[in-house]
Amino acid sequence: MISVDEAKQYIHQHTQTDQTVVLDLYDACGYAVANDVFSPVDFPSFRQSAMDGYAFRFDDSDEDFVFFVEREIQAGDITDLSSIDKGEAIRIFTGAKVPDETDTVVMQEDVLVNGKEIRITNIDLKKGSNIRPVASQTRKGDCILKKGTVITAGAAGLLAGVGLSTIEVYTRPRCLILNTGRELVKPGHELQKGQIYESNSYALVAALKQLHLDVCEIVWVDDDEQLTISAIQTALEKTDMLLITGGVSVGDYDFVDSALEKNGVTKIFHKVKQKPGKPLYFGTKGNKIIFGLPGNPGSVLTCFYEYVVHCLHLKMGFADNGLLTIRLPLLHDISKKAGLTHFLKGKIKSTGVEVLDHQESYKMNAFAEADCLIVVDEATTDIQKGELVNLHILKF
Repeated sequence: MISVDEAKQYIHQHTQTDQTVVLDLYDACGYAVANDVFSPVDFPSFRQSAMDGYAFRFDDSDEDFVFFVEREIQAGDITDLSSIDKGEAIRIFTGAKVPDETDTVVMQEDVLVNGKEIRITNIDLKKGSNIRPVASQTRKGDCILKKGTVITAGAAGLLAGVGLSTIEVYTRPRCLILNTGRELVKPGHELQKGQIYESNSYALVAALKQLHLDVCEIVWVDDDEQLTISAIQTALEKTDMLLITGGVSVGDYDFVDSALEKNGVTKIFHKVKQKPGKPLYFGTKGNKIIFGLPGNPGSVLTCFYEYVVHCLHLKMGFADNGLLTIRLPLLHDISKKAGLTHFLKGKIKSTGVEVLDHQESYKMNAFAEADCLIVVDEATTDIQKGELVNLHILKF
């Protein structure tokens, strides 16, 4: 049995980044850029008015700050107002090109208008005010996104703003969920004695959607060795990442380990010194990744957040992989035995982090309201209220 850190190192070593594809920028949200991205233009490429107001030459100001206005320029207007008369101001609108011979814009709220004459009332106005300089956001040739940056709304707006309509990104893996267990019944059907509703696929699908990933298929298989071997064989033909729930322990009806071996899967590790989720399995077949997740729903989701997210981020080329870690004061004492790393469902409050009730691996009450996992390493036995603890944020 290996440590949590060792398990994550093995995952890192055996996960290959996916191929790349060029996507329309409209379709690229959630993907990671495959190369550093450089701006093809200055932005803005001209001096741009930051306000609706009046452009003028500051040194033309008389003691009354009075100007005459006969012309205007709108955003997108390509009229060349190359010269202005002494004492002239030009009506201008936000985003419009500032005429070359003007050097200041006064916003319209700071003027009094009398016919074709304006008087500036803002006596603190400075030369150069309210003008966005050329390349004040981005210079041509600047690196605007680093390799591995995930396309967000802000990133998409930045790329489009410098004229890019397509972007090369890493592809997303196809994921398939294989649920094992004779006792499982799909929600919506009547339970018989000894049966439970299958919930793991619903939790995993929701978690994958947070990563902008869709599941190509969900498969259910009975606790039968030959059926498990056959289901895994078919699944591996369809997917880049196989997530198996249940059947990875050492019970008489746990066939996943042997079925994976018979399908040519190389076992990288099986069992991690942690609670919950000790029976976690990780293997590979070529570029394909296989996770065997314990059957209890709390264990499934914990292992997904701690290991599968890390692996998916690596495959999708994310520069930052795994969950965000922060430290906050603990609002309760914690005691545990040494030997296993504990992942406790927590809720962040204004003064620290609260350990939620219902931590048992078969329960989902705590996960329904948790926004973090509190990480208590294997050597630690006691943490006092007020001490700082590591939190993995359940948002990505």
